Amino acid sequence: MPNLNTINIHQTFTIADIETTPVTVPHDAREPCQFVFRSQQKSVGLLTDLGSITPHVIEQYQQCDALMLECNHCPQLLAMGPYPPSLKHRVGGHWGHLSNHQAANLLASIEHERLQHLVISHISEQNNTESLARTAIEAVFGQQESLILANQDQGIDWLGVS
Repeated sequence: MPNLNTINIHQTFTIADIETTPVTVPHDAREPCQFVFRSQQKSVGLLTDLGSITPHVIEQYQQCDALMLECNHCPQLLAMGPYPPSLKHRVGGHWGHLSNHQAANLLASIEHERLQHLVISHISEQNNTESLARTAIEAVFGQQESLILANQDQGIDWLGVS
């Protein structure tokens, strides 16, 4: 039988030599959280599935060496898209998913100078384009080789943090 350990999403825990900090986020799920992983003085943040940016989120994602960040939708494409009104409201609401603009605002609010990799992820195929997501992020981050767009079909290659 596998060994199952539960976590408290309000407490940091360690697996091997990786310190894992759960970060509670506003999303329409039960006890939603994302994570910041730290090891050997490096940190990697995973931040998807949240509908709005809170001071707690900004605080937890300072000084990451790599970050996977949601750019789920463009509000204009979402409004004109095929989703029923209730789903549009859910996706675009405070408990849904980040728009390109919200993701760019988060990036402007954190210390992103040490980011070796910024991976834009969770790009909606119905309500966004890679070009719109990239344009919004580049307005804050600039045109850098360290900006990577994760494609739903292809994913991304392994990345190293030095």
